[in-house]
Amino acid sequence: MKKYAALLLLFVALPLSAGVSGDLRKGDKLYNQKKYGQALSAYERALEKDPGNAKAAFGAGAAAYYLKDYPAAENAFSSVVSADENLAQDALFNLGTSFYRAGDKAKAKEIYRQALLKNPDDKETLHNYQIILEEEQKSDNQNQDQNQENKNDNDQQNSDQNQNDPNQGQGKGQDENQNQNPEQNDTQDNMRQDDAQRVMQMARDNERKPQQEGRSQHAFGADNVEKDW
Repeated sequence: MKKYAALLLLFVALPLSAGVSGDLRKGDKLYNQKKYGQALSAYERALEKDPGNAKAAFGAGAAAYYLKDYPAAENAFSSVVSADENLAQDALFNLGTSFYRAGDKAKAKEIYRQALLKNPDDKETLHNYQIILEEEQKSDNQNQDQNQENKNDNDQQNSDQNQNDPNQGQGKGQDENQNQNPEQNDTQDNMRQDDAQRVMQMARDNERKPQQEGRSQHAFGADNVEKDW
């Protein structure tokens, strides 16, 4: 996730009411102390006073994320995306990461895709998007290996049966044709290949551009308060 120091600067610079501003400052302090439950309560108090406050929602989402309450984090970051254009890009990244942590890689991939459409220069989002594509490719390869192994086992069993019963193999070719759908598989493979090619082209383009100020890449699973993949 984004460095929370950036949020602190945003909070200080904004003309907020004393009550909301105090809750935000308290939430920031508790968050930086990794007291995420208490920080979440402070952000929620700010939201009670100012329901449309995107900064409070962003803080609440970040705190909920570290409490592993991913549905709450998803709801908070989703509200930020639609409420504050300045925070939308970071909120999309965090939303995608929350979906990933919750085990919904399909939604995470779609959110990252939306983020890249908004800002193709977002290297951290591109990094995570590539990770999902690589995981999908690895899963596809494993499935293909397993399917081939199962096919070899079935062929061996059918061969053994046919040696004992010459009539056993009749109609086999027709059944196999009914069970296979090569056009559908080819279409899915082509879509995934096109997707990967577009991302890799974006990665090559980004290699020729300077690193965005104040941002860095992190491997998935890193325990920090930045964008944490």
